[in-house]
Amino acid sequence: MEMLIDLLSIVSQAMVVITIPFVVSQIGNLLLHKVAHQEFFQVPILTTLARLQGMLLGLLLMRVGLSGNYFDLEHMFLLDGPWNLTLSQFLLERANIFVYDSLPLVRLLGDVPSNEGLLAVLVMVVLPLLIVVLSLGFWELREALHALVASAGIALWAGWFTIYLVCVAFWSFHLLNFWSLILLALYIQYRRHGRGSDGWWPW
Repeated sequence: MEMLIDLLSIVSQAMVVITIPFVVSQIGNLLLHKVAHQEFFQVPILTTLARLQGMLLGLLLMRVGLSGNYFDLEHMFLLDGPWNLTLSQFLLERANIFVYDSLPLVRLLGDVPSNEGLLAVLVMVVLPLLIVVLSLGFWELREALHALVASAGIALWAGWFTIYLVCVAFWSFHLLNFWSLILLALYIQYRRHGRGSDGWWPW
């Protein structure tokens, strides 16, 4: 009976976690169409650059904000480990992009020879400049400003979604405990079997 209750709890939490990105995406899409003019959506390079900036920003924030223990298999399943979180803790703390400190990213700009420093320059200098130059090149000032606001919104959403997706993966591993290892082993076995057969699976 206790196992059934635990399973129902995990399923209900999973439904909430899966639903949230769709809700946020719909709200963000509505706001984006309010801010941006119609021509903005006909220039995919801007939306692509904004998404790239957001994804890299999310990864960098996690890289400088979370220690290696957060992604260590030995600590992942511990009761006092970093992923032993309630649903509210997961949503408000771990998967919330606004609680990650951005100051370490500014410090990385002075550490350009390192990989993290180069990535910080790309995220905080190169990509924003490209977006500004392209926006001003395509439209007049007013429309360009609207495009910049829309691009910033896309980047913010992509950064949040990147952090959310990574955290969901590790939190799910913790919740499923040893079942996650069994599922992982079954998936690896399935991939190996697929490669050894002449099935249609392409990779």
